Amino acid sequence: MSLRERSRLGFDWRTLIVALGGTFVASAVVYPFLPTVGDVSPGLWLVLGVLVGGPGLGLLYGGYRLPRTDVRPELYPTVGKWCVRGVALGLSIAVLILLVSDDGNFVGNSLLLTALGSFAGFGAGTYDARAETRRHELQETIDRLEASNERIERQRQYTDDVLDALDDVFYVVDENGVLKRWNDSLPNVTGYSDEEIAAMAATDFFREEDRESVAAAIRDGFETGSVEIELDLRTKGGETAPFEFVGSRLEDATGDAVLAGIARDVTDRIERERQLERRARQQRAVAELGQSALEADDLDDLMLEASRLVADVLDSEYCKVLDLDANGDELLLRQGVGWDDGLVGEAAVSAVENDSQAAYTLENDHPIVVEDLETETRFGGPDLLRTHDVRSGVSTVIGPFDEPWGILGTHDTEARTFTDEDVTFVQSVANVLAEAIERHRYQAELEQLVADLEESNERLEQFAYAASHDLQEPLRMVSSYLRLIESRADDELTEETREFLEFAVDGADRMRDMIEGLLAYSRVETRGRALEPVDLDDVVADVRTDLDVRIARSDADIRVGELPRVVGDEHQLRQVFQNLLTNAIAYSGDEPPRVEISAERRGSAWEISVRDEGIGIEPDQQERAFEVFQRLQSRDEADGSGIGLALCERIVQRHGGDIWVESEPGEGSTFSFTLPAAETYSEPEPRD
Repeated sequence: MSLRERSRLGFDWRTLIVALGGTFVASAVVYPFLPTVGDVSPGLWLVLGVLVGGPGLGLLYGGYRLPRTDVRPELYPTVGKWCVRGVALGLSIAVLILLVSDDGNFVGNSLLLTALGSFAGFGAGTYDARAETRRHELQETIDRLEASNERIERQRQYTDDVLDALDDVFYVVDENGVLKRWNDSLPNVTGYSDEEIAAMAATDFFREEDRESVAAAIRDGFETGSVEIELDLRTKGGETAPFEFVGSRLEDATGDAVLAGIARDVTDRIERERQLERRARQQRAVAELGQSALEADDLDDLMLEASRLVADVLDSEYCKVLDLDANGDELLLRQGVGWDDGLVGEAAVSAVENDSQAAYTLENDHPIVVEDLETETRFGGPDLLRTHDVRSGVSTVIGPFDEPWGILGTHDTEARTFTDEDVTFVQSVANVLAEAIERHRYQAELEQLVADLEESNERLEQFAYAASHDLQEPLRMVSSYLRLIESRADDELTEETREFLEFAVDGADRMRDMIEGLLAYSRVETRGRALEPVDLDDVVADVRTDLDVRIARSDADIRVGELPRVVGDEHQLRQVFQNLLTNAIAYSGDEPPRVEISAERRGSAWEISVRDEGIGIEPDQQERAFEVFQRLQSRDEADGSGIGLALCERIVQRHGGDIWVESEPGEGSTFSFTLPAAETYSEPEPRD
């Protein structure tokens, strides 16, 4: 209601009531003094004062208190109108009295009757307004209840619409397992009508063997406040589907405990989990087969294991490994599972026939998938497949497309669809087999090459031994006879002849030294002793003793640090140190030789260094230093056969180490080599 309406309907009528009361009070007071009134006895004035002033005061007080009553403001006109009716009634009675009697006190009668009438009207109006107020309030209460019920109904309908819009099943059950509420998804999923569902218990939607689990889950939900379980929901037609049920304990409108929750179809999730598990299983199978391939010595055992894995993982009845012959015309069933007895190793299929599945597989660089051989139009099945009622399968080439080794195939007697993961799995197994086959081929070729090399080395060693033995004797004879000629014909020889004889003897001696060095070089591997812990301090001490005369003659200063124990052939290591010390002394230059031998640990090996302060080696000649018969100085400048460093390199390599040189011309050279530490040595097991 606007302010103007409130002023017009409330304030004006209330003012009228107050004005009437004031008028009556004022009239009662001034009544004796009115011009139309004659002498008034005190008794009459008192009566009028009470009967007119009293109602006037009542109107004043009632009009003033009207806002504080339970009368609604919009009903103030009702009270005012009743007052006006009372005034009108009083005036009518006064006029009637005047007309029917000779009473001349019309003013007094009018005041008395209008005061009483307006006061009575105020009372009647107030009663009427209060009744109307209560009616309005009752109506408003009814309207509010209806509005509330309407909102509740809309909310209920909205809730129902929301629940019905869910793809998941919504349910409410009591402690007895009776369904109290459900959404449209339940009849849609199960095929039961709402009337049928109303007569069913929660356990009726499950198989007989699962009903006790359902009842136990409901009890657990009411006891713990929540429940979560996965079971197969049974439809009206008897089909089942996996559902996940989640519920919580609540109270309904009456305060009773219920279990409300959602049931969700988890068929897709379970299928994804199965696919992931199948893929993981396939990957594990490939990894296991790959490990077996690294350890397998027999290809047939590996092929049989691969066939079993493929058949087991893909749940197929047959698996085969076909071996392509050298001419590329036929494929032998080399290994497989599921086939009739006697076929593995004997049965064969054509690799060239136009209608052959095997030939079609060999012509494609990708796996061939057959979902139903009876409807296949690309090729036909060979007798091997037809006689075993094969209808579906996957086949792929083993090895590179342009040089295939054979075919890997898996088959089933039922028409089925193979996933991309299944096809990839078969291809992965084929790749493992191809790598294993290639590795075995390489291993066989390598073993043959090693055998050929060993045979060649043996022949070379025999040749070197024969050459050294057979050549040394003629050289010794030549040298002896030359010296005999020189001694017997000393007086008859000219100076030039004597010089020629010395050249011949020296050449024969050098040839003998080269042959002996070559013989020692060729026998490093075959005539070496077993490797065992060796104390290098003892080895170097023996070498210094052997070279004592040369050391003393050259005034060499040999300094040896603390040397370790290593794993090696003591005799060959003595040869290494002897050659290095001999070279250090020989190539010391004009100054007395200064040689330092030291050792430093490098992980599981020791690095041994022999450092001199001699003439050094040119950078472009350092790589040639370890080649056979390569001399870095002329024979006039230094002796030697040119095989010493090559012999050192081969001995160090036999010990599993490396040898190298670091040198600056005029600054000396440092020869370093590595040997395994004695801590790495383990006693070899005795042989039968």
